[in-house]
Amino acid sequence: MRLVLTLPAAWAIGDRIDALRIAARFFDRSEATKTFKRGMDAHNNPGFYLQLGKDPDQLLSAALELLARKFNL
Repeated sequence: MRLVLTLPAAWAIGDRIDALRIAARFFDRSEATKTFKRGMDAHNNPGFYLQLGKDPDQLLSAALELLARKFNL
């Protein structure tokens, strides 16, 4: 069984990927949410992003940095 956490709670216990997973499910069309979705996709499908010539680690890092700034984490 998986424990459901809030975004700040996931971040606080060190589960950055779960916090990003929560943010990637937001429904708005903001640039921030697009960055969260892209970062989560890059984490889940790094090979695809490498084929596109993009660095999946960089996309993930950018998403996590934005998440921390946006939510004061």
